[in-house]
Amino acid sequence: MSVVQNIVNKKVFLWHPKNHSNPKTRDAWLWVQNGMVVFNPDVLAKQLEDAKSLFAAVKKSNKEVLVICEKEVYKGQVEELAASVWFHYMNHKIPAWVLTNFDTLLGRIKNLQEMRSYIDSESFSSLTKKEQSMKKRALAKVEKVYKWVVNMRKKPDLVIIVDGQMMHKFVEEVEKLSMPAIVLASSNFDMFTQASLVMCNVNSQQSIDYVLRTIME
Repeated sequence: MSVVQNIVNKKVFLWHPKNHSNPKTRDAWLWVQNGMVVFNPDVLAKQLEDAKSLFAAVKKSNKEVLVICEKEVYKGQVEELAASVWFHYMNHKIPAWVLTNFDTLLGRIKNLQEMRSYIDSESFSSLTKKEQSMKKRALAKVEKVYKWVVNMRKKPDLVIIVDGQMMHKFVEEVEKLSMPAIVLASSNFDMFTQASLVMCNVNSQQSIDYVLRTIME
């Protein structure tokens, strides 16, 4: 089955109402149907191929990829995909400074590792049950944010941002840092970006999964 056929079958090409769409994305529109913007599958296929080439070049050089995705609809799949393809990701209350102030992120990772080591130590076992519970809750809170970047030692060589409008601060950040990036966005996206752009339905689990797997396969 062709990429264009898959785009149609997975409903990747459908999304925002026209009155919530940005004219900057008009080049990717095919038409407006019942007040909804329909993306051109041929345009999306080309965008996917460009993004796929960028991702392949990074992985071929064994460089590091960071996926930024706070979409609730996709939280269940991102861990599975990360395990099979191997990339770092953040999907919970991601700090806006994570790329610009990278040393701070490394400090948070070190803190997480120290908390884990302490809980495995004899000192932890000597605490009261209440104290142990408090320490475990503190660890769980930190792990929600940093668990899946714990092995990251340097700035990522490629950043993939899911929902460019929702995560616009991160789009601005990669632009400022001139970092290679792939941005998944819908017709409400209101920025001009140098990133590799993929226009798609960012509110559909099926659409996000198809786009990311196509890029990373």
